[in-house]
Amino acid sequence: MWAREAPGLDTSPVAVVARLGRVRAYVDRELDEVFGRFGLTRQSWDVLACLRRVGEPYRLTPTEINQAVMRTSGAITHTLHGLEYAGLISRVPNPEDGRSMHVQLTEAGRELLTRVGPEHMANERRMLAPLTADEQATLAGLLRKLLVGFESRSPMPHAPPAKRRRYANIRLPPD
Repeated sequence: MWAREAPGLDTSPVAVVARLGRVRAYVDRELDEVFGRFGLTRQSWDVLACLRRVGEPYRLTPTEINQAVMRTSGAITHTLHGLEYAGLISRVPNPEDGRSMHVQLTEAGRELLTRVGPEHMANERRMLAPLTADEQATLAGLLRKLLVGFESRSPMPHAPPAKRRRYANIRLPPD
C-alpha cells in the first residue's frame, strides 16, 4: 500500500488514471468483438467512418485520414492496403494535383458501414447503460476538458516516441 510505503506521496491521480486504463481495456474488447464479426478492426472502422462522415464523394487524402483518426502514418498505410484489397476503398487521382492520390469509399464500403453502424451504436449504448443520460453528458464534458488539456500540449498522441532502449533512461538516486 502506497500510504504505508510512501506516506508523503499523493496517489490521488491513480483513482482516475488507473480506472481510465481499465475502462479502455473493456471498451477495446467490446468494440473489437463487434467489429470482428464484420471482419473489421477498430482502426479499419475508424478509417471507413472517417470517409463516410465527410460526405460525397467520400474522399480524403491519406494525410487527412491520418490526422482525423490520429494513428501513425505506417498504421494508416497498412490499414488502407487491407481495405483496398477488401474492395472497401479505392485510390483515385487527386483532381487538383495529379501527382497524389485520394482514398475513396467504395459502394461496398458504404454498404458495410450501413450494416455495422447500427450494431456499433447499440454496443456503445449498452456499454454506457450503467450511467444515466445526465451522467453520460457530465462524463463527456469532463473527458472533453481533459482532452483539450492534452491536445493543447501534444496534438497527436499517436506520434511515435523516440526509440530508446528499455530502462536506458532510469536514473537511480545518488547514494
